[in-house]
Amino acid sequence: MLNSEKMLASIQSQDLKAAETYFEKALKEDDSETLLALGDYLQTIGFYPQAKQVYLQLQAEFPEVHINLAQMANEDGHTEEAFRHLDAIGPDSPDYIRALLVKADLYDAEGLSDVAREKLLEASQLSSEPLILFGLAEIDLNLGYFQEAIHYYAQLDNRAILEDTGISTYERIGRAYANMGKFETAIEFLEKAVEIEFEEATVFELAVLLYEQEEYQKANLYFKQLDSMNPDFPGYEYVYAQSLHKEHKTQEALRLLQQGLAKNDFDSRLLLLASQFSYELHQPKEAESYLERALEVAEDDEEALMRLSNLYLEEERFEEVVNLNRKDIENVLTRWNIAKAYRELERDEDALRIFEELSADLSDNPDFLQDYIYLLLAFGDKDKAKLLLEHYLQLVPDDANMADLKEQL
Repeated sequence: MLNSEKMLASIQSQDLKAAETYFEKALKEDDSETLLALGDYLQTIGFYPQAKQVYLQLQAEFPEVHINLAQMANEDGHTEEAFRHLDAIGPDSPDYIRALLVKADLYDAEGLSDVAREKLLEASQLSSEPLILFGLAEIDLNLGYFQEAIHYYAQLDNRAILEDTGISTYERIGRAYANMGKFETAIEFLEKAVEIEFEEATVFELAVLLYEQEEYQKANLYFKQLDSMNPDFPGYEYVYAQSLHKEHKTQEALRLLQQGLAKNDFDSRLLLLASQFSYELHQPKEAESYLERALEVAEDDEEALMRLSNLYLEEERFEEVVNLNRKDIENVLTRWNIAKAYRELERDEDALRIFEELSADLSDNPDFLQDYIYLLLAFGDKDKAKLLLEHYLQLVPDDANMADLKEQL
């Protein structure tokens, strides 16, 4: 039995001390072909220091091991060393193309996708290997060179690439067309991809695109397939619910949102949408409950705060509107609602302070101006009220009541 074989047997029996002994003997006594096979196997099972020793010993006889050394150096985070090994393989080497592909991977991983693309282009000029064209297409798609990506994907056999990589070229072409704004063509290719293989991410991509093109019925067919095949698919409930809502299936949409919230009770988007649909279904208490939960979990709670202030104001719960007030509210509609509530509670000074703060942002909002004018008149500030009234009538010249008010002033 060769020393290499004895070493591997020792590794399998977890006798690492004996394995090291046989390894040292293998380096001295085993033939080069056996050592090359040993190095490949050691690299495969993660014994990088030993594999590196083998490859360094063999590099003069088998220059292609520089690629293996480069891969291991990169795995260990030694990128410069990896490139040095790859540079040792010149254009006259039969392994030059392989080295170019590894270089492209390294450059891409470093965020230098344009440089990676140059290496792939060079490789494509030396070989028509499909995986080289596929790599070029992938790089171009990621760089936003959509027409170029389509050109390369179109040269490939979809079934062969799907078998080799698990990726559908039809899906990729569809995505590229979608990014170019050619949505009808994108849908055609995505539908082709789904016909050949039901891939959940592609089905979701297709359903979302159909929803965005307002083809709600078709979108819902694909969403329903996804829901049936994998109800745990992340995040599909939000768009599916909106698509159902567009078809006036609000109760069904709400049930779907509740299904999503059962998986993730901290999804503020689902909570806000569930609140909206509950309100439309005349369930104000449920709508309020969803908003209160959204207020607790949302990173940015401005939307939930605004909707809750609307709900409280509509139900004339003015104290609760005022209780929402805080210094860091940015949404002007929420602050306006709070000002309205102050007025209803006859806390006109608090209301006036907020109206003054909002006057620049809402200066062209007729409803705001009308409220502000009447508040100013309550404080006896006729001059400022007149100025705002003139501006109001420029925006709404046919408002007879406000025209009469101007005459009275």
